[in-house]
Amino acid sequence: GWEAQLDEAEQAAQMGNWLWDIGANHVTWSRQLFRILGCDPATDKPSTEAFLAAVHPDDREQMRAGLELAIETGEGSGARAFRVRRRDGAVRECLLSSLPVVEGAGPPTRFFGAVVDLTERRRAEQELRRSERMLNEAQRIAHVGSWSYDLASRTVRWSEELFHILGVDPSVRPTFELFASLIHPEDRHRVFGGAESASPLGIASPVECRVVRPSTGELRHVQMAAQLLTDDAGAITGLVGTSLDITERRRLEEQLLHSQKLEAIGRLAGGVAHDFNNMLTAIFGHRELAVRKVPPSSPVLDHLTQIGTAAERAAALTRQLLAFARKQLIQPTVVDPNALILGVEPLLRPLVGEDVELAVLPGSQIWPIHIDRGQFEQLLMNLAVNARDAMPAGGRLTIETANTTIEAGDAASRPEIEPGDYVELTVTDTGQGIDDAIRHYVFEPFFTTKEPGKGSGLGLATCHGIVKQHGGHIWFSSAPGQGTRFTICFPRVRGAPSEQPARAPSAVSGGGETVLVVEDEAQVRDLCVTALRSFG
Repeated sequence: GWEAQLDEAEQAAQMGNWLWDIGANHVTWSRQLFRILGCDPATDKPSTEAFLAAVHPDDREQMRAGLELAIETGEGSGARAFRVRRRDGAVRECLLSSLPVVEGAGPPTRFFGAVVDLTERRRAEQELRRSERMLNEAQRIAHVGSWSYDLASRTVRWSEELFHILGVDPSVRPTFELFASLIHPEDRHRVFGGAESASPLGIASPVECRVVRPSTGELRHVQMAAQLLTDDAGAITGLVGTSLDITERRRLEEQLLHSQKLEAIGRLAGGVAHDFNNMLTAIFGHRELAVRKVPPSSPVLDHLTQIGTAAERAAALTRQLLAFARKQLIQPTVVDPNALILGVEPLLRPLVGEDVELAVLPGSQIWPIHIDRGQFEQLLMNLAVNARDAMPAGGRLTIETANTTIEAGDAASRPEIEPGDYVELTVTDTGQGIDDAIRHYVFEPFFTTKEPGKGSGLGLATCHGIVKQHGGHIWFSSAPGQGTRFTICFPRVRGAPSEQPARAPSAVSGGGETVLVVEDEAQVRDLCVTALRSFG
């Protein structure tokens, strides 16, 4: 009958009802309330005390006071949250509500009420919150934010990570107009498919664009995708979408492309330098042979000297090309970086000029490194010249060394550096700084900001090649008008620095021997034969 149907309805709603006749002090519970309280209809008699006994001890006195107040005032208790502790120890979260029944003008004679079991709902809410936290954490790890747009209400919702990606305070109410305003002006045409006015339904998908964070002006590269939502009839009801922050991916791709470009240029430069070296060898050799045959008073000697000077300059350029291409012949040894820097310091002071203050600050107990002494000196001199040219009105040049250990977590910002011990060399100037527009070209050969004829554009490219050939890493930080700081890291090596061997004077000896000359370059082969014959 209807009682069975009512019981089924209460079970479905997880709600039990009760009736309290105050005058007769008679309490009636529905079957579902028995279940909620964990009581047995066959053995347990409904009463106020039985109800309070089922209330959790921590909530019992507050519940008792609430019931007494309801009787005293003749008003319902409203919605009151409390817990039930069943006889088996299970705790249920419930909500009590009561309504007085008044007959005539007197006080209420009965109270009618309901108890709703919220336990499963609370568990579902907790699970939902846990899922939301997991989703937010997953989005944070993946750098992807989500959003939705309801066409009828024009309501926009953003996930926590999307607020972070866009650089918007989470307290700000998200709107489509705000979202559209953050897209870089040059990218809006592509994002909205060329429409005159931005519309949620006009968003291209997928599409990449730049976002300008409002608080800092920082640019972020974002990949967006959107999906239309429709009802059963096929009518559009809104959109959902994702925004993936690919800024770091773009940075790594640019680094890779830049490295590949430098490698390709290096191979080309190395090949050109090798062929040019063969030509210079012939020029140097024949010039030396000619000098031997020309009397000291001959006017031809001056021309031969000029040829030698020009050839030396060309050879220096070739060495720079080979250093950039990492194909220069080197003799690395275990050295003390501080000793090398202090040794080259007297050469650096006149090189930078009187207007530049040179400060050499060697660190304490610096680890040894494995490097060619001559190339280390060339590295320092090139960086010093670069710093000097950046300070035409004078300034300060600081050279420092320090030991540093890069942990696995620290290497995240510079993935090309393996964790380990390094010696860090920093060269800092107070010059003009490097503009963002040219920072990607700094280590490229033949790139220079100097006037024509005042630079080959190989100084920093040579530094890059020297550092890489010795297994090191070089980068810089700079801003226009705030100077530049070059940082070089060389791997630490175990062992004591080796002493530089003294060069023994060479003596030309020979006569009568037979020498087989093997050389694929005809001019160099002829030169060797001529030189050997001239020495007997």
